[in-house]
Parts: sequence; C-alpha cells; structure tokens
Amino acid sequence: MSVGLLAGCGGVEAPEDLSQEEADRIIEMAVPSPCTDACDAKYYQCYYGGGDPYYCTSYRAFCISQCK
Repeated sequence: MSVGLLAGCGGVEAPEDLSQEEADRIIEMAVPSPCTDACDAKYYQCYYGGGDPYYCTSYRAFCISQCK
C-alpha cells in the first residue's frame, strides 16, 4: 500500500503559468490597500466603541465599496 503512495499516485499538481496581468490582479486582491486598512480601522473604532454592530458592518462594507 505504501508503495502506491511513494510511486506518485496523487500528490500536488504543477502550478499553472499565469500571465503578468493575472498575477498582478491576484496580488492586488490579496494585499490590503491603505483604503481598506482605513475602513477596517473605522470599523474597529465603531464596533469596539459601543456602536451598533449592524451599522458598523454596513458602514465598513460601504467604505470598502468606495475604495479604488
């Protein structure tokens, strides 16, 4: 049974080749921008400052939707 595992059955596939545009888009989505950081800071101030959780979450979503 262990021979089948060592022989290469299953395992990790080789990564696909990405274009530079695709790679840049993935990085942009994964790394928070200064705008989203500011929205998160306002959210934490609202939430932990005793604000209504629904309002704080809604405001954060609106704030992030305005980031470009």
